[in-house]
Amino acid sequence: MRFLMTTLLVLCSVSAHARQATSLDQIDGCLVLPVAAVDIHLKATFEVTLDKTGKLKWITVASYEPHSEAAAKAALLLSKSVERCWPPGVKTSPMRITVDLSKI
Repeated sequence: MRFLMTTLLVLCSVSAHARQATSLDQIDGCLVLPVAAVDIHLKATFEVTLDKTGKLKWITVASYEPHSEAAAKAALLLSKSVERCWPPGVKTSPMRITVDLSKI
């Protein structure tokens, strides 16, 4: 199951500032993709705000596609997973992260 999740995560694109890409790769071993997100080919953008020490202060769903109730719920579940798996050492705030499962 972990292999499937890791493979799906590798297939999705996570965009952030170039200097933060290595740190964000640390999430892939932890991130759990909701089945609904994969089934509906969710594309979600999250805005992440950190405190001065680099700890995640809050995460919000900035946008998601397709526009449906199922996609909204899947994006919220995915944001909680990103929050739980946030890597230490990231200092850029605020930042936007896009997870694109539309090509899977």
